Amino acid sequence: MILDSTFVHDVLRNDSDAIEQLVELRDSETPVALSTLTVFEVGVGLRGESAQYRAEFDERIDELVVLPVTETVARRAIAIQHDLLDQGQRIGARDVLIAGIAVGSPDPRVLTRNVDEFARVDGLDVNGY
Repeated sequence: MILDSTFVHDVLRNDSDAIEQLVELRDSETPVALSTLTVFEVGVGLRGESAQYRAEFDERIDELVVLPVTETVARRAIAIQHDLLDQGQRIGARDVLIAGIAVGSPDPRVLTRNVDEFARVDGLDVNGY
């Protein structure tokens, strides 16, 4: 299961729904991963008042698998975005790349607060909290 930036951000801020979901993931021993895009998105946001979470975030990254955006992922994301555009829809560039990673993985699930956006992607199992 790919953890989206919204989930990681909410865990760092001790959001009760995100923490409850994190406990469920740990209890069920669900394999989880981040994308390099999530590392970027969350990392960029950890400045100013949020900088206090930077060390914890760095520790968590070291504990998780981080999946890269490869050429294959980029091409898959292009196909996803083209399909959406053909339907008169679209999702943000980073989210479509995360979807491209997930759809091509053995476990095509994404855990996110941003359910509506990811739910547009065929072949993606979207888990909200």
